[in-house]
Amino acid sequence: MSDVLAVVEQRDVRQTFESAGDGPWTVLYESAKDGDLDVLHWCLLAPKGRRHDIIDDNCHLPLIDFGAPGFSYTYGVSGIEQIEYERAVTDGYEPLVIFQDHYGVRPPMKPQLSEEFRLYHNLWVNDAGTEFIKVNDDGSEDLAAEIGPASVRVRTKFIRQFQAGKQLDLVLRISSHQYVDDPDEIIPLLEIAVPKSRDDMSLSIHMSDAWGRQRPCSVLDGRKILEAPPREKAGIPPFDTQTPETYHEFIIDEDADGEPIRHTCEPEQLADYFGKNPDVPHYLTPVHFRREVLQRYYEQPEKYSIGDGHLDCGGLWGLRVDNDHPDHVTVFLGDLGRDLPESERTYWLTFNVVPTGGLSQTQFQRAFLGQWAGPDSPDLCFKSAYGRFNRKWRERFGWVLFKEPESDDVHVLQRLRIPLNNSQPEFEHQVMGLAKVIVDAINEASIQQQLPTKEKGEKGIGKLERWMIQEQYPTVERDIEYLRRVQRLRSKLTAHRKGSDYTKVLADTGVNDDSIQEVATMLRHAERLLYDLASHFGIDLDIL
Repeated sequence: MSDVLAVVEQRDVRQTFESAGDGPWTVLYESAKDGDLDVLHWCLLAPKGRRHDIIDDNCHLPLIDFGAPGFSYTYGVSGIEQIEYERAVTDGYEPLVIFQDHYGVRPPMKPQLSEEFRLYHNLWVNDAGTEFIKVNDDGSEDLAAEIGPASVRVRTKFIRQFQAGKQLDLVLRISSHQYVDDPDEIIPLLEIAVPKSRDDMSLSIHMSDAWGRQRPCSVLDGRKILEAPPREKAGIPPFDTQTPETYHEFIIDEDADGEPIRHTCEPEQLADYFGKNPDVPHYLTPVHFRREVLQRYYEQPEKYSIGDGHLDCGGLWGLRVDNDHPDHVTVFLGDLGRDLPESERTYWLTFNVVPTGGLSQTQFQRAFLGQWAGPDSPDLCFKSAYGRFNRKWRERFGWVLFKEPESDDVHVLQRLRIPLNNSQPEFEHQVMGLAKVIVDAINEASIQQQLPTKEKGEKGIGKLERWMIQEQYPTVERDIEYLRRVQRLRSKLTAHRKGSDYTKVLADTGVNDDSIQEVATMLRHAERLLYDLASHFGIDLDIL
């Protein structure tokens, strides 16, 4: 008897509901069946003045699928006096989760979060409609909500901010049915536990005569109110208050004993050219970082872009960087405090090193002489030339020599770079990327249209070679051999991943032991190929 009562009292379900809304996630809807247990969670938003009536069950709460647009009626002595259209017929209540029913004619739809909630927090939704993402000011992302076929859970933080903005309470509801076998009819019907009530919650449980007396079920009904926080916690302007910003101290020099000298990057605590803070380091003090600091940004090209002298996170923030130096990346001390979000400064701090050299010549000319200066780094030069070459070639001939990348490779050119270190993965990734944009991208179809004959089995480089000869291009042998070498190296590195000896692969392909220098050389050759082709066909790549 005691075991049966423990089941019908639904102690675990009750305990879970009592703590609902206390953790980082809150379940707004869930319909779950586990054997003989059926549990339904749902919610609604309610005016603050109805708290006591809701807890005491002295008011009618709408059904789970309420909130659709429709008409409301005003009745008088003689019947209906007025009909008004309402965006949602709710009697003051509002849905946070919306349901639609198409009566079996169409497959069931997933529950949906309120559109107002999504727009309130400016949430991004994936194509499947199952994940809602909050993009923060620094470019980081938080998973704000998850939706399944029979469940909706949302980060409590975002619910509470929405409540604060609207000044509405959140009412969490539960209806749980636990079926049991009782062939001897020993379980008492009706109430089997004392109702639990407090200012913010009410719970009751009773036995119901389901499917005949021998198959009774306990019914747990509950209501819990999460009161609306004060308006000041709405989380959006003008109530998006943040804690005071922390400005990190970066290494800017070293003293006579070789110890690093650090200084804050807070712009207001730095000197300028107008006499402010004359006894402290200048805003334009160069701060040095290992080149690996750019790794995370190269690997997320869908979010970040790295160009000649700049790093950008979409439209959220941008930072001037000197990425034209072969040994390090340099940023001005004041820019670190002004332009880089606090969370990103923490990351950059781990790559901060004592200055061992100056700015690149490019950065010096741009920042201090006010002169236009193109980059010197082979990767920046090649990528800039590649874009101009394709654009100008299309303008001249109506087709491109190098095809636009497929969707899976759209970011390959952006990720292409001088290796950030001499590691094997860095070298391999850059060779693979270069091969995609300079070999795989050869526009075979358009080149074939320029040739008088078609050779069986001829591939891209072969077609390009015949076309170059036909057009009397002067350095066919040099450039075709270069392209074949890139292709061979890519193929051998791919084979190496299946077990070949890495050192032997490099030796067989004549690769320099310094992989950074090797990639730099390949990129310079690729840039020279573009310039020579352009020159041969009367295109000036130096004109933007």
